[in-house]
Amino acid sequence: MAHRSVLITGSGTGVGKTFIAYNIAYCLKNKGLKVGYFKPIETGVEEIPQDGATLCQLTGQSIDEAVAFTCKLPLAPYACTIEEGTDFDIEFIKRRYKELMEKYHFLIVEGAGGLAVPIQKGYDYAHLAKDLDIPILIVSYPTLGTIHSTYTTYFYARAMALKVLGIVLNGTKGEDISERTNARIIQELTDVEVLQTPYQRGGVFSLELLNRICRLIGF
Repeated sequence: MAHRSVLITGSGTGVGKTFIAYNIAYCLKNKGLKVGYFKPIETGVEEIPQDGATLCQLTGQSIDEAVAFTCKLPLAPYACTIEEGTDFDIEFIKRRYKELMEKYHFLIVEGAGGLAVPIQKGYDYAHLAKDLDIPILIVSYPTLGTIHSTYTTYFYARAMALKVLGIVLNGTKGEDISERTNARIIQELTDVEVLQTPYQRGGVFSLELLNRICRLIGF
C-alpha cells in the first residue's frame, strides 16, 4: 500500500538522510507524482539551509515553505534552544505539515539526526512522528557498529508504536568486512527490508536501485 508521506530519520548524524531524500524525490517525480519536501528544523545554518536548498532545487519549492525553522549551531534543536535561546513552535510544524499534505501527492519529511534527538525538553522526533501519524524510513551507516545503532533506532520506533517502512544502509564501499553481513543480520533482528546502497558523492542511484528504494515506501 502506498503511503502519502514518510519521515526519513537516521541512526545518527551524517548517515546521508538528505541524499536518500533526494533520491526518493527524484524517483517519485519520474513516476509523475507532485512531491514536496519538509524539513521542520535545520540546524547548522549560517545563511541558507543547505539540506532544504538541495531538495527545493528538485521539488521546485521555496525554502521558506520547505524549512520551518533554522538555527546557526550544528546541534540538536533542543541544544540550540539552550545555547542560542531559540525555540520551535511544535504546533506551527504540525500545521505546516498538514498544509503541505494537502498540496502534494507525496511529502518527504526529514528529521535532524535520529529519532531520539530532542526538539524541546521531553519531545523528540519520535514524538513528532507519532503526533503526525507518519511512517518512518531509517537511514544508517553500513559499517561496523551499525547493527547496534540501527537496531536500537528501530526498537525505539516500535516502542513508540511507529511504523517502520524499511532501513537503508547507505554508503557501502566494500572495505569493511562487516558490510557483508550487517544487512542480513539487521533484517533478521527487525523483520523489515534492509537495502544497502553504494557509496556515491551526489547525483542519483541507478534506476533499479531507485525503484527498490521507492518500493520500501509503497511505490
